[in-house]
Amino acid sequence: MPYKKRLEVFLALICFVAGLYVSGCPTVERVAYTTAVGAKAFTSSVQSNHPECATATSTLCKNLARAVAAKDTLIDAAEIYCSGPDFLNGGPCQPPSKKTAAYQIARDKLQAAINAYDQTEKDVKGAMGQ
Repeated sequence: MPYKKRLEVFLALICFVAGLYVSGCPTVERVAYTTAVGAKAFTSSVQSNHPECATATSTLCKNLARAVAAKDTLIDAAEIYCSGPDFLNGGPCQPPSKKTAAYQIARDKLQAAINAYDQTEKDVKGAMGQ
């Protein structure tokens, strides 16, 4: 990776970590959002670098297909978690009330979707030798 690109990534990471300390721990919906954005970029990049995966069944291609499916599941889980009336009209995330069982169920499912995607990304990277 060129020096300039590494520097940009390093500075972005510092800003991200500093933001966590200033704002406290990120909410599960923020983690889901950043994971989904990163997942889209990662899977798109791998797909463009491995066009053979459109038809091939190598370990890499199978893992990539799982990662894309996990990313889509993550997005679906986030939409369910956030699906209050304002959110459906383009507003902010509206999770269920923390006083309800629905909140814990939706939160647990969203966290499970985040974890599942993270594992599939590791599997893809492992198949690429990274």
